[in-house]
Amino acid sequence: MTFGALPRLAALSLPFLLAACDRAGDEAAERLPDQAPLEESTPAPTPPLSETRNAPLAKTMPSAMHGDWHKDDLGRTPTPQDCDPRLRGNIDWDRLITVRDEGYSYFETGGRIMEVHARTDRMIDATFDTTYADTPTSERRDFALQPGGTLVVNADKGNGGMDVTRYIRCPE
Repeated sequence: MTFGALPRLAALSLPFLLAACDRAGDEAAERLPDQAPLEESTPAPTPPLSETRNAPLAKTMPSAMHGDWHKDDLGRTPTPQDCDPRLRGNIDWDRLITVRDEGYSYFETGGRIMEVHARTDRMIDATFDTTYADTPTSERRDFALQPGGTLVVNADKGNGGMDVTRYIRCPE
């Protein structure tokens, strides 16, 4: 078939297509008000994968990692005394992290979730508001629960490197 034949074929097909549409409209109009409407012959389109992939992620820390954690540098599981530095002065303040729904606290700083980049029930990759004093700052970190029950926190150092810290859950 040549290119010039396509417009002619389309022009010849148009009356048949219009007639088919008209018959479908007549059939729908003939249905009584108490009858169910005609079913569409084509299913509703599914949203593109990009829309489902970009669905908003929960702006909360996964509940499985909520609680107090001690840096894994003791060579053993932390005791309640290790996890409460008020009992021993300020010995372990810089080794403790507390994870809450809206973010985390660490020593004199912490972070409130600003933007979530990826999240599951066992990990979160987010940008946190880490403003301290009156200097606005933010950091991207990811928190991941490991199979052995530890929490690994990766902090983006900004130069492509990561600062990786492993924590062990404090006793309740």
